[in-house]
Amino acid sequence: MDTSGNIMADVTNSLLYFYNSTTFSVIKFILGIYVAVLVIDIILFIYQRGISNDVRETRLGMNVPKEFLRKKPKAKLVTRWNKLRNDIELGDDAKMKVAVIEADDVIIDLIRRMYAGAPFAKKEIPVDEMIDSIPAGQIENLADIKNSHLTRNRIIHDESFVLTAEEAHEVLAPYEEFLRYHEVLD
Repeated sequence: MDTSGNIMADVTNSLLYFYNSTTFSVIKFILGIYVAVLVIDIILFIYQRGISNDVRETRLGMNVPKEFLRKKPKAKLVTRWNKLRNDIELGDDAKMKVAVIEADDVIIDLIRRMYAGAPFAKKEIPVDEMIDSIPAGQIENLADIKNSHLTRNRIIHDESFVLTAEEAHEVLAPYEEFLRYHEVLD
């Protein structure tokens, strides 16, 4: 029993000696630097990915634009939308065309941000391709939005295109349905 006690005492003394040695202090210092670098890398990675998008996506199941969630951005979007509606109500052809183009830009921007991680939602990809790439059933009235976007393209590419107030309302209807579905408009 005396020898096992001596062995345990020797092992304990050896470990204490190693723990207090310069070699172990150097190892602790190097490991401390390594851990600090890892922590900084993790923080930078989270910052680069955008923590708010990850939290929003985790909580809601998808990355939803802030206009759908927060009151202040939603109020700004509603104000902008009401201005576009007023421009159409005035009946001036030029203002109606600009309002339709702006309304399309608003909706397409929201859709791109909804699908921010998807390869088809990149800015370089044309809107027609992006809309065709969205899986069926993801957006309720996607076909109507595409038709409205085609009208917007006709406004831009055909200088002789005449837009009536009725057509402008028809173009805005799918966009408004999209905004109502996401509870932006009442």
